[in-house]
Parts: sequence; structure tokens; C-alpha cells
Amino acid sequence: MRQFAFYLVCIILISTSAGCSKPVPTDVASGEIDTSSEPEQIPVQNKGQVIINLKNGKFSLKPVAEYSINAEVVSKKSYSYGWQAELAPIDLALAWGKLTEPESEKYVTFSQSDRWYYFEYKNDSPLNESYIVTHSSNNHIIPANENIQLAIKSIKKKDKVILKGFLVNAQGKYDNMDLWWNSSLTRNDTGDDSCEVFYVTKVKNGDYVYE
Repeated sequence: MRQFAFYLVCIILISTSAGCSKPVPTDVASGEIDTSSEPEQIPVQNKGQVIINLKNGKFSLKPVAEYSINAEVVSKKSYSYGWQAELAPIDLALAWGKLTEPESEKYVTFSQSDRWYYFEYKNDSPLNESYIVTHSSNNHIIPANENIQLAIKSIKKKDKVILKGFLVNAQGKYDNMDLWWNSSLTRNDTGDDSCEVFYVTKVKNGDYVYE
């Protein structure tokens, strides 16, 4: 009976978490997240494509690079209208290196709108425009499953996170329109197509890991 009671408690706890729309941790990994290093990117070839079915269409995601980033969330924006919002409902503006040091927020601010991110910096900022461009990025987050989506939703500005997955090129049809959305593969570009289209398969936030 004790074993049965334990299983019953576990089932109730999991059901309660799902009912509250909270992500369920799949592992525990304590320790502070180091955001001083550069993102890790490894080109991939001939990796199987991922099919995403939407309400009015279907997309194929072609992984072009394995990607891992330790970063601070400097801005977060949710979207709810259109095929891009259905495919990637949240954008995360991420920063690393000296931009995550506490004093940097006195000089540099970030914002997001219309799937873009923006930054402003003061004239006396010790970090110049080139450094900010190469140590921050706007990421269109495509969650690999519902638990990842809930984990991304729970992320707040100033959280330090580790995100793992793949940079992808998306191609498909929506409302009978042929559409595509390609990821940037460098951290030093600006303007159109300079954002990362990021298919996220693993999230670490605080002491918890979500997959």
C-alpha cells in the first residue's frame, strides 16, 4: 500500500503542475550559470527535418547548426498573431560577456518590437556599438514540445539561462502561401535576417532543467 500511495502522490503532483501550466523539471543542476563565454555553434549536415503542424499550415524545420548559449535575458516579447507567432510565439533578446555584468545596465538598454530587438547606449558607455552587436542577439524561439514552451514562458527578464537545440531554416505553407524563415548563423550581423531562428530542445533556468 505504501508503494501505491507514493505513485498516487506522484501522479497528483504531476497533474497539478500540468493544470497550473507550469513546466515540469526533468533534471536538477545546481550552480550559477556562467554567461561570460561565447555561444557554441556546430554546423550539421543531413540531420532529419522536423515537421511542425500549425492550424492553417505546416512547416519543415531544417537544422543547420547545433547551438548552445549561456546568456542573460535582457528582453522578452510574446506574439500572438500570424504564422510566425504560431510557429515561434516568443522572442528572447539574449546577452553575454560584459553585457551581463551588473554595471552594464546603467549604460545599455534593450527593447523588442515586430520581431526585432533594439538597443540604446549612453555616450559614456564603456561598451561600444560593435561590442553590443556581437554580444547580444534576438532569438525567435520554436519550442520542441509543450514542456519547453512552458519553460520558455516562465523565463523572466534578467534570468540567466542555458538554451540548447538547433538553429533552423523553416519552410512551409500557411493559408496557401509559400513561406520561409531562415536563421542567422553569425553573431555580428545586423538588419534583415540577423535573428536566430532557434529550435529549443533543452532549457536550464535556475537549478532546474527542462526537456
